[in-house]
Amino acid sequence: MWKQLCAWWNRAVRDRPYKPGALVGGYRIEEVLGMGSYGIAYRAVHIPSGRVVVLKQVKPSLRRSPKGEAMQHYEQRVLAALSHPQMPRWLESFRHRNDSFLVMTYIAGPTLEDLLFEEGAALGELEAARLMRQVGELVAYLHERNVIHRDVRIPNVIWQEGRPHLIDFGLARFRGDPPTYIAHDLSDYPEEKQLKRQVEPASDLYALGHFFLFLLYSGYEADENQPERSWEEELSLSPEIRGMIRRLLQIDPAYGSVEEWLADLDAYLNAKKEQSNR
Repeated sequence: MWKQLCAWWNRAVRDRPYKPGALVGGYRIEEVLGMGSYGIAYRAVHIPSGRVVVLKQVKPSLRRSPKGEAMQHYEQRVLAALSHPQMPRWLESFRHRNDSFLVMTYIAGPTLEDLLFEEGAALGELEAARLMRQVGELVAYLHERNVIHRDVRIPNVIWQEGRPHLIDFGLARFRGDPPTYIAHDLSDYPEEKQLKRQVEPASDLYALGHFFLFLLYSGYEADENQPERSWEEELSLSPEIRGMIRRLLQIDPAYGSVEEWLADLDAYLNAKKEQSNR
């Protein structure tokens, strides 16, 4: 019973977000963007400059937890190591009362999850491949800097001015660092979570395979009279794309790097371009 009471207290009282209009440091809260495993994200305005930013607050219930301020400080390190126009930049960190905040640039626009599930966007195979090429370039940029994102998903890609922007680096790790704050390996995790959370390029490649499938399924219309089948049975894909996804998902021998996969993707796109020019 005590654990249930503590969970309720944290959820209903301690971790209650700041309300719109609240002043936090030199910022005014505009809206709650979301709540993650360790933080609360807000859209806010820097009062002296009028600049719109994202504030990320450590949940008060996690202040003394390894998943609290330590994770936020690590995310700050990752963001400070990056400088890409399609990724958020760290601006500053500060404390307000007992709360710890990280400030980063705000990227406006719908997520790919919004576009697919709320606005009903449907992509064909070629369109999906072109979009994946852009997302793959962002992941390649991170890997060149020894950063593994570990959360490349459609809710974490914002579409702005015809380009994808990769956000949410809360799970990102520098290659060579332990995968968690409380264990040095992932042996206690389920097999799929081990694939997703390892601090190696394979983790992001695996995520890119699922990302690709979400885009390809956007144009799929299920037959209610048909039982659910595997993606290979439900989707009509070219041999090239099917082969890529099988390797991304580690069904077939896995890609060794994002660049290796991008080379296959470029070969596919170039072949399509040559066909259209005939």
